[in-house]
Amino acid sequence: MIELILFTTIGVGLLTGFLALSFQGSPRKVARSSVMTAVGEMVRLEGLAFTNAAGLLDDAEYRLLCSNIYLQEVAKRYRKERQELAITWISMLQTDLRTLLRFHRFLISRGASSKFQEELEILGTYVASVVLLSLLKTSIYAVGPFALCRTSRCARGLVARMSHTTAQTLGRIPTVGWPELERSWGSGLA
Repeated sequence: MIELILFTTIGVGLLTGFLALSFQGSPRKVARSSVMTAVGEMVRLEGLAFTNAAGLLDDAEYRLLCSNIYLQEVAKRYRKERQELAITWISMLQTDLRTLLRFHRFLISRGASSKFQEELEILGTYVASVVLLSLLKTSIYAVGPFALCRTSRCARGLVARMSHTTAQTLGRIPTVGWPELERSWGSGLA
């Protein structure tokens, strides 16, 4: 009985956290476009670069194929391929999250200032994103690729939020030092 109460409390807490993060939208301070461009050049974010996640998880074509009795096998293959693509995309988003967290730590170690509240925000966004992406991946395995299209948009938004926060950290370093940071970051990944 105690375990049930504990799991329910944790579940309600996670749900509340997800809802709070999803309604916050983008960070309070919007990063300048030059800083966002610099982050994009320094850090390769493949999952975030894919902009048509809604099309990937849209079930309209699948339903159309299912409606024709002669295309049932094609529909099954289509669903399986979309499931594999969706899982690959979510894995790429998870990799983007880890890369952004490492890049943020790299910037802090190179002298970028950061407040405690910003560090908490990065940690909270990272944890919420990892949990949400893991749940999304599990649900795609269990239910299929078309079940949670809206949740995937929320997950992508959390990764984008982390990207903006990391760009704000880079913005605190003078632009003169950016080429050296890019060289150091690039050589550290090799």
